[in-house]
Amino acid sequence: MKRSALVVLAALVVLLGGCAQAILPGGPGAAGGPGLTALTVTPSDTSIPGVAQRQYTAKTGDGSKPAVNWSINGIAGGNATFGTVDANGMYTAPEFPPTPNSITISAVETSDTRKLGNASATLNNPVPQLTSVTPMSITQGPFTITLTGLHFAQGAVAYLGTTALTTTYVSSTQLTAAGTATSAQAGTQTITAHNPDPGASISAGVNIVVKGGVVVVVTPATATVRTGNRQVFTATVTGALNPSVTWTVNGAAGGNSTIGTIAANGTYTAPLTLPTLNTVTVTATSVEDPTRSDSATVTLENAIPVISSVTPTILTAIKQFEITVSGTGFTPGSIVNLGAMALSTTFIAPTQLVAVGTPTLAQVGTLPVTVINPDPGGSTSAPFNVQVVGPNSNIAVTVFPKTATLGAGNVQQFQVTVTGTIDLSVLWSVNGVNYGNSTVGRIDYWGNYTAPDNIQGLGSVTVTATSNANAAKSDSATVTLTNPVPILTSITPATLGLGAFQMTLNGTGFVSTSTATFGGQPMQVTYVTSTMITAIGNASNTQVGVVTVKVTNPAPGGGTSNGLNVTVTTAGSPESSAAAVRFLEQSSFGPDMENVNQVVEIGFDKYLQNQFASTVTPYPDPRPNDSVNNVQQSFFLNAIAGGDQLRMRSALALNELWVVSADIVNDPLGYTNYLRTLSKDALGNYLNVMTDVTLTPAMGNFLNMVNNDAPPPGEHANENYAREFMQLFCLGLNQLNPDGTPVLDSSGTPIPTYTQNDVMDLGRAFTGWTYPPTPGKPSQNHNPEYYGGPMMAVEGLHDTGAKTILGQPIPAGQSAEQDLAAALGIIFNHPNLGPFVARQMIEHLVTSNPSPAYVQRVATAFNTGTFNGYGSGKRGDLQAMVAATLMDPEARRGDNPATVSATDGKLREPVVLIASIARAFHAKTDAGGLAQWGNSMSQSIFHPATVFNFFPPVNSIAGTTLNGPEFAIFDTNTSLARMNFIDAVYGALGANTKLDFSPVINAGTPDQMVAWLDTLFLHGSTPNQMKQIILTAVDAVDPTDTTGQAEAAIYLYASSSMYQVQH
Repeated sequence: MKRSALVVLAALVVLLGGCAQAILPGGPGAAGGPGLTALTVTPSDTSIPGVAQRQYTAKTGDGSKPAVNWSINGIAGGNATFGTVDANGMYTAPEFPPTPNSITISAVETSDTRKLGNASATLNNPVPQLTSVTPMSITQGPFTITLTGLHFAQGAVAYLGTTALTTTYVSSTQLTAAGTATSAQAGTQTITAHNPDPGASISAGVNIVVKGGVVVVVTPATATVRTGNRQVFTATVTGALNPSVTWTVNGAAGGNSTIGTIAANGTYTAPLTLPTLNTVTVTATSVEDPTRSDSATVTLENAIPVISSVTPTILTAIKQFEITVSGTGFTPGSIVNLGAMALSTTFIAPTQLVAVGTPTLAQVGTLPVTVINPDPGGSTSAPFNVQVVGPNSNIAVTVFPKTATLGAGNVQQFQVTVTGTIDLSVLWSVNGVNYGNSTVGRIDYWGNYTAPDNIQGLGSVTVTATSNANAAKSDSATVTLTNPVPILTSITPATLGLGAFQMTLNGTGFVSTSTATFGGQPMQVTYVTSTMITAIGNASNTQVGVVTVKVTNPAPGGGTSNGLNVTVTTAGSPESSAAAVRFLEQSSFGPDMENVNQVVEIGFDKYLQNQFASTVTPYPDPRPNDSVNNVQQSFFLNAIAGGDQLRMRSALALNELWVVSADIVNDPLGYTNYLRTLSKDALGNYLNVMTDVTLTPAMGNFLNMVNNDAPPPGEHANENYAREFMQLFCLGLNQLNPDGTPVLDSSGTPIPTYTQNDVMDLGRAFTGWTYPPTPGKPSQNHNPEYYGGPMMAVEGLHDTGAKTILGQPIPAGQSAEQDLAAALGIIFNHPNLGPFVARQMIEHLVTSNPSPAYVQRVATAFNTGTFNGYGSGKRGDLQAMVAATLMDPEARRGDNPATVSATDGKLREPVVLIASIARAFHAKTDAGGLAQWGNSMSQSIFHPATVFNFFPPVNSIAGTTLNGPEFAIFDTNTSLARMNFIDAVYGALGANTKLDFSPVINAGTPDQMVAWLDTLFLHGSTPNQMKQIILTAVDAVDPTDTTGQAEAAIYLYASSSMYQVQH
């Protein structure tokens, strides 16, 4: 036992002595036998910094590598204090060394624990890693910084360059250091972290900036630069390692187009026009020390103007001209001179001026055009020569008619003929005032003269057209201003309930100062045209019975019209105001308070009876200089003021079903007669619609039926109208059940309504029609384009062969008229027609999502020609169908808040929205510009892009299963256009459009304003939260500004989704 103990002790001494080899019992030199080979552990006697790794290997004397167990300082696998070693001999040092800092790494063979070996190592501090310094810049003088990183040892010291800083150890990842920066250290310096012994080491550096020593100098210090020119500035930076600078102009980085721009290299470019202050400051700022900068002052002057061209170069004496001067260096104060004559000059851009003037006869010849720029730096361009020629003495101007008699506000269109020149344009004036004024009346570019409202004392005015080619050539007409005696021809409605009402008076001789009486009581009159005015009054109990209405025109001239009678009644079935508003939204172009009262008083039936008995609001004959724009104007006037509202809404629905686009049919007479046809038949019979619209030259031109001749053998007649007639106007693509749902075959596939052969034969039935003859010209097989009547048949060009349409034969040998009647009769009696037209009318008037039962009920009224006493009993009666559409329980269920359906209603199409707002506030308007508002909302009335109308009858609303035809033209742009329109109602709808907001202004408190709008706009259904939001907005307006409060409330109501969607 003693001997064994001594041997083990001897072996331990050897190990602790750091030898890489152990002499084991029985090993070489040991007593008792030949001994075993010891293990050799490598490397030995190494220094290891913190967290570093070393790979150790244990070998026997013969070089083999047995499996071994590793330990550190006798601890198997080591620990956090001495480091760790894995089974493969990979040693990982601790982050910081223990005390003492030497260790022994031992290996013992797993198969023979007598075999072992060891190696010694010295552990050092790790190499510090510096990742950031805060702050990144310091000023000269005392400072404190924070160093962030890894492996900072106790005693670590931060350095600023070569200067040690007073350092506080916070953790192995953070140090704080304080010091004092000197002027000699200004600029970029490096911060490093130094770990102490054992194994002292230094981190990589992080740069910071020591401020205070940077000097910036800009040269030149002052400069004068003309607009559009350049000046190079240089910035010299001393005391900084980074010489870069940033450039600003008046504090704006890089400058801008108003004050000039400066590039990174210091090149300053002056603006093209002078700013308000013609001095600017150019500044260079050190990138290294942004507190250091220097500036230069730049005085800006106008450029020297240069003319490159003048258009035109030939001017006519005593004729006003407009020239365009192109070049460079122009300013807002530039003046164009013709010779010594300064011209009225408009600055367009630094490269363009427009100048207006009238050369004299003395200037005939070559004259220089120059541009003079004002101070600062005033200068004159080099001349550019133009020619002034004498006027054309051969020009003749003739105005027609030579005389006219007009009442106040009436319009007369004058025509002018100019001969002897290619320039046919004229300048119109009234009593010498170009385009007239409110005192003498106004005349527009097209010769439309509008008499002033006040014609007292004027007697007559002179309307003159002066040639723009020769101002000495003109002609005039005399307008005698005297009011005619008005004539009343009809009044709508003919029956009134008690209380407030609005009526439309039709006749002739109305003037802008006409007055009207109701049983001798004055009414509030709005002038529309010389043939239509509206009047607001109040029917009392004492007036029940027959009441006479008269119109009076004041002097000069004037007089009182014949009387027409209306009936005041207390009969009828009263309705709630909510029901009345909804009904009028569906049956008119929008409710006003007077019509709401009338429906409340007399009920739906009597309102319908009034409408069915109303006079057709006429479209005037186009004047010689009119265009389709004037027809659009008449449409809006009629929609806003016409009495037959239901007829016009129905006609609009037909217009959007039987589509004709003014993009092709741009003749105002053609479009007028097409609209007259729709108005005439809108409450008649659908067979009349089919026949009459087919024979309008407008439809004939639009869909190619006009001059569609019988085809030669082997060819086909034009099929365009035949196809659209069945698909879009009458039947649809697929067969329908009575409720409008598709008929399906055994596989669930819709069954087509017609075949290609049906289209071909219907196209043949439509052959042999041409335009009506132009008055004064003989009729031809193919008459030239003229729209003054229905198309005429040319039997020699009609296909008289037998035809089969939808399975029904048409015999051979018939005339064009007979074939047309037969073909239309077949289609008119097809079972699809009723549900097809019924759904279209429901969608246009009431809701985009009618139930099949609703469609079937309306289709039944169409098929039978009767509904609750309305209609003639003949198939296709539109009065019966429209009444069924409006009176159906599904149309009326929203009248009661308890039965409202969320899927009812429709998005107001733009033209209806425009007319509704105008009607709600009794617009005084000539309707000029309203069509343009519709165009901004993607509905330029009469200008659909295709035969499919502005929007299709089936259009899924995104994200829903609902149908929303009008949503096809509702997007980001048109939704903003709708808001812009609502915003414009306060005075920007058009020069001659004014709305009356006094009912809202005078309603009283904001609550009462909201209540008025709630009634008329949302039929009393405004949610409480919405009311509160609107009231909060109205209350934010100055309470003394009741107009502003009313406008705010109106805008919020009219722009709300609750109003935009008609419920």
